Parts: sequence; structure tokens; C-alpha cells
Amino acid sequence: MKNLWIRLVPLLVAALLCFGGITAGATTSSPRAEEIHLNAIVIDTHNDTMMKVVDERTWLPVIDIGGTTPSDFQLDIAKAKAGGLDVAFYAAYNVYQTDSAHIIPRTNSRTLALINALHWTAQRNRDTMVIARSMSELEKGLADGKHVAVATLEGMYAFTDENAIELLHQYDDLGVRAAGIVWNTPNSLGAGAHVANQGPDAGLTDLGKAVIREMNRLGIIVDVSHMNETTFYDTMAIVQAPVIASHSGVDGVRPHVRNLSDDQLLALKENGGVAHINFWSTTVADVGQTATIARLADHIDYVAGFIGVDHVGLGSDFDGAPMPVDLPNASYLPALTAELVRRGYSEEELEKILGGNLLRVFREVEALAHQSSSPRGLGFTILPELQPGEIIHNARPRFTANVISHGGDFVEAATFRVIVNGIVYEPEWHAATGILSLEMPDPLLNHGNFHVITFEGSSNQHVIARETLIVYVQ
Repeated sequence: MKNLWIRLVPLLVAALLCFGGITAGATTSSPRAEEIHLNAIVIDTHNDTMMKVVDERTWLPVIDIGGTTPSDFQLDIAKAKAGGLDVAFYAAYNVYQTDSAHIIPRTNSRTLALINALHWTAQRNRDTMVIARSMSELEKGLADGKHVAVATLEGMYAFTDENAIELLHQYDDLGVRAAGIVWNTPNSLGAGAHVANQGPDAGLTDLGKAVIREMNRLGIIVDVSHMNETTFYDTMAIVQAPVIASHSGVDGVRPHVRNLSDDQLLALKENGGVAHINFWSTTVADVGQTATIARLADHIDYVAGFIGVDHVGLGSDFDGAPMPVDLPNASYLPALTAELVRRGYSEEELEKILGGNLLRVFREVEALAHQSSSPRGLGFTILPELQPGEIIHNARPRFTANVISHGGDFVEAATFRVIVNGIVYEPEWHAATGILSLEMPDPLLNHGNFHVITFEGSSNQHVIARETLIVYVQ
């Protein structure tokens, strides 16, 4: 049971801010609003908190959000609990978006650093936090009273013709359940919001189309935030499952390149998708206006009124953007529910907005993946000798794993691969000892510090064993 008194604190603080001269709409609570927020599953589909968890130089995780965090953190486990935030989508956002031969590998390293930080965080807070890789794991985490984290990608700038599909499978192994293919700038998959819609580089590339089809097959939710309109409509034309806009506002309230037009909202409705409203003050309010909870609620009102309450949710952008003045961090989320109650939303409608709509999308995307996936055999297990997140002091390491047959004998009739950062290598296989190994032909430090390694064995064209982990090469 969530602690009612802890969750009343941000509402009282917000009320004091209101009396102090900040106009914030309805920032005070009511027993009914508090009860609705308390009982709902509250889900936020975008934050950048892991960027603050890692060291600026090494990108290794150094700040535990399960403990006391610096004052500028908008989200940590305590604030999530205080604000009734049950499920948070933690984005791996990278800042390297050019096609340089040296930049693309570094982009992959940065993305892996943030995913590694999320796993490090969950490991340190096993009693209070869990990473959900499936709907069943999400539901179990909620039943256990834990803060549920979902790993996501914001911008797939490490994906190229040489590595895209294999790298996508590796991120799937690491638990990524939603991904936006672009940020504001273009990449090998498509064009971002800062690319002219009618320009020569606008729209989804052939590689981008292949990646989106594979995301559908794997059960990874397609995130359309940050796309330019051409890429958005190209995506909607081929996607086979509901999509989300993880953190976008609407032009009908605040015209902005990062907000969704009416036509885009109609396409989302037809797709069964959900627009999760961004809290970023710039997209919430017009220039010269103050971003407040009331103005944020205007975006929710617009989507609910235009395409229906089944297609709107919350996508804060905590730790990635300035927030409304009366919603400075996650502990203030109950004040948003109070504002929506004041505007006349029913309990059923609020349960959809706060998280129910995302749960529907999650289930539908997962169901499609189950229909299209091939069953995995159980012939043997692969046990890497490295531990996830392990630091390696060798630029050209030898990766080794033990292959253990479930029948007690060493595996003979099997094909093995080792995939490193989306590139496939043929490893050495010693059936007599059950040892699988690969010595890297080139120094891994040429491609950044963080790397993703997969050991895979297959028989009769079916994958029957696969282990993926992140390592740090120093």
C-alpha cells in the first residue's frame, strides 16, 4: 500500500507555492483526487535520469537514485514513491548524432552506458526496484510494491546497415521495451524533428523500415516522439502494432516543432496509439507564458477531446528538461491528478490517462510479438565467464563462455556465433571441453568503453541458447 501521508506532502508544498504568488491552477488536493491517484497505476513514459547517474568522464554509474540524490534530480525512487509513480520508462539518450566513423561507435557506447546504469541501479535496490522486460514482470513488480523501471532508447544513432538488426536483438536481450529511432537530427533510420519535412533527407529510410518491422516482431514499442512529420507518417504506414509518442505536446495548445499536429493525433487514434504529454515547459506554454500544471492539463484536455481519452498519457521528460513551476519533480504528480479531477474527469478516465492506456499498448505489442516469434529450444545453456557490467583491462579481450548440455553431454551438433556491438563473429568452439571463445581481432577501445556481447548457439535453424551482457573495456 502506498503511503498516503508521504504523497500528501508535495500537494501541501504546491499549495504553499500557490499562496506565495505562483498561479498554478488547482494545486491543492481533495480526498477524491488523492484516492484516485492512490489506486491508479501511474506510468511516465520518458525520463533522462540515467544521464545524471553516470560519471561525466567515464560514464560509469556513480549516483544511486535509491538513496539521497543531488537537489537537481527531478526523479529518484523516493520522489517516485512520494508522487505515486509506479512505472517509469528510463531512456538511454545519446548526444552524438553525426555519421562520423568514430562517432557512431561512441554513440553505441554511450547508449550502453545508460542501460548499464539502469541495471546497476536496479541491482543496488533489489528490494524496492525492478526492471520489467515483459508485461508479466511489470505486473509482478507492481504486486510486490516495487518501483518498476522500463528500459527505452531515445535515438538509434548507432544503427547502420552493417549492424542494425543484430544490434536491435542485443538491445532486446538487455530489456529494451520501447525505442524512438531518431532524436531531432537525422540518422541511418530516419529524419528527426529538425529536418524539413519536404527535404531530400526527410522520412523513414529503407533500413528504418526494416528496423521498425523487426521491433514489431520482437515486441519493442515504436516511439514516434522527435520524428519529423514525414518520418512519422512513413512509420504509421508500415507499423503493425500501436505506437506511443513518449513525450510530446500538441500544436492545438502550443504550436511547436516537437508537438503533434491534429492530423498526427488522428493517425495515432487510427493506430490505437497513445500521445504521452511532455512536461517540458517550452512545449507546454507559449513564449512569454508560465508553464503550469493547468497549462499541462490543457494538452491532456485537447487530446482527450479531439481523439478520445483512450489515447493520452503522461511523458514527463524528468531530468531532461525544465518543468512547470508547480510540478518541479516527480513527487508533485498528485497535483496533476487533482487538476484533472477539478476539470471533471471520471475515475475510469483518469485511470486510463495515468497509466491504463500505456498498459493496453504494452499488452497489444507483446501479443503481436508472441504470434510472430519462433519457440526457443532448451538443449543447452551458455554461461559467459564475464559478469554483466564487468570492467576489463584489455583492449583486445578474449570472450569465453561455458556451454552446458541439459542432457549431461557436451554439445556437438550446434552452430555458434558471438555478436559484438551488432557485428557477428565466428568463435572458436571446443566440443570436448564445452568452451566457446572469441579473441577480438581489433582493439575495442577504438569503439568506446562500453560494449554489448552476445553468445548464441543454434540447432536446426532455431536459436536454443543466447546470453547477452554489457562490459566496460578500460
